[in-house]
Amino acid sequence: MFLEAGSTSEWSRRFLVLLVFIGLSAGERAAASAAIQAQEDEPEQITRSLPPEIQPAGGYAVVAVDLEPIDPTGRIFLEVARDVAKHHRTKVIEWRSEDPTTLRERWVEAVPQSVLFVIRPESLDVNLHRRILLFSRALDSDPFPDFAFGYFTARDGEALKKLWARTLKTHAQGLPKGPWLQTFVTSGGSSMVYENFIPELALAAGFRGRGYGVSILEKDPDCLKFVEESLPKLEGAAVLELAGNGDPQGIWLFDDHRNLDPSRHWKFSPDKVGHDPEGQMPRITAERFAALDLGRPVVWSGTCHSAATHRVFVEGDIVSTFGVTQETTVYELAPDESLCLAMLDAGAVAYLAPIAANHGYTLLRETEFALQYGASLGETIKSTYDDVFQAASGNLVLDLQEAGRPRHDTEHVMQGGGANRVLIGDPALRPFERTDHPTEQVDTKKNGEGCFEVSVTWKKGFHPAAWDMFGTRREQDWRICTRLCIDVLIPKDRRTLTVSVQVADEAGETLPYVITHAEPEIYHGLRYLHLQANANRGAVQDRAVVAVFSVTVE
Repeated sequence: MFLEAGSTSEWSRRFLVLLVFIGLSAGERAAASAAIQAQEDEPEQITRSLPPEIQPAGGYAVVAVDLEPIDPTGRIFLEVARDVAKHHRTKVIEWRSEDPTTLRERWVEAVPQSVLFVIRPESLDVNLHRRILLFSRALDSDPFPDFAFGYFTARDGEALKKLWARTLKTHAQGLPKGPWLQTFVTSGGSSMVYENFIPELALAAGFRGRGYGVSILEKDPDCLKFVEESLPKLEGAAVLELAGNGDPQGIWLFDDHRNLDPSRHWKFSPDKVGHDPEGQMPRITAERFAALDLGRPVVWSGTCHSAATHRVFVEGDIVSTFGVTQETTVYELAPDESLCLAMLDAGAVAYLAPIAANHGYTLLRETEFALQYGASLGETIKSTYDDVFQAASGNLVLDLQEAGRPRHDTEHVMQGGGANRVLIGDPALRPFERTDHPTEQVDTKKNGEGCFEVSVTWKKGFHPAAWDMFGTRREQDWRICTRLCIDVLIPKDRRTLTVSVQVADEAGETLPYVITHAEPEIYHGLRYLHLQANANRGAVQDRAVVAVFSVTVE
């Protein structure tokens, strides 16, 4: 089961207190001291080979997935695919999803920068997405995905045409001039509206907004009434964030600890999905969102499985509403049941959400990345994948489920959750201007031929990227990190890179960080470098941090 959270600095801080056990007892302080001692035994530097190839920058690719022109819906989907391709000055690649070699052969000379997979809702599931994600990393020698991608789907052909019309308008005009709104589920008392409830970086970008905190039934018996009053107020938003535990059909308004109580579970049966005769498990279900006229917002969701469009693998995180299974089991969503299709029906221009289980904290990271770098939505979702692949040192293990077979359980649960994030929308859509971060700064300085320093400064307080959520270092799960282009800093012929780090607070006191990642990336004709140093949380959390990464290339 994964917890979800809202996205303002204060809410995030409170959420993190619950999530990562900020308060340290005497025993925990001792453990922290032991971890700090262990850090002294870590390598003082990392040496990596720079990838020898620099592929030419690619363009845009439209891939029609398993679409049959003789089928009426498939024909309309193909028409939309051709319209997208015409706009992006490319051609449609028709692809049978069981044959990955077709795409590899097409992209031998130049890998596209952005790929849009046009696909019917019944063909999109977590297995297909994971296969595409693993393929995206396999086209060069570095550990990161080699193209950004998204999916174009909708309940039918007419709905897909409307999605493309909204996308074209947003390419031409930008997002609507509306607020940045959030809905989130809380167990802290009565449901209420939070004015100026907005991420700090969104404020810096000029947005204004509010949050709608919906309490769980156990704390607010009138929570559904609050939902009925609040949902229409989401219409006209430029950005909408949805946070709360849930399933493919709805966001839960009940205590998620029910998942841990076997006495309340039943054996899975398709006709019992969502079974709630006594009204103990209220949800904000798909039809409530489908009834809205949202306009053209970018919508982020942290609710597990909320990007599922048809095939759902019944997992342990949704047993409260779906029931218990002993083997891999598929539930087929009707179109009217899907939260994802409902968001598209309501007018979302793009939808970033998990197609299976995930951790809702990822929302904080993705919105921050999009604003800080003025990134395209494809680059934004790729930033999550980059983090996952780096944490796995490029060797990401993802389970592919098969109905009727025993469940696989070989993947790292957090890395699997990050891999489950998907973009429904045009990956080239760039809805935000680059915004200077009010509490983070990166500076570079050359120290001679092939030597330079990267200074990463984080002011005191909360930073969404500080928790190493996909990492495997339990005793060192706090970090400072950055990604930067290094082509202007090093000669093209250099092949080896060595990095060390020194970290201090604002007063110059040394902090016990160690270098953990210095990973080069080749991405569309440019070289990038991912840098990360880790420390024990208890020793450094919320402190001001200045990390100086010293880089030598030979």
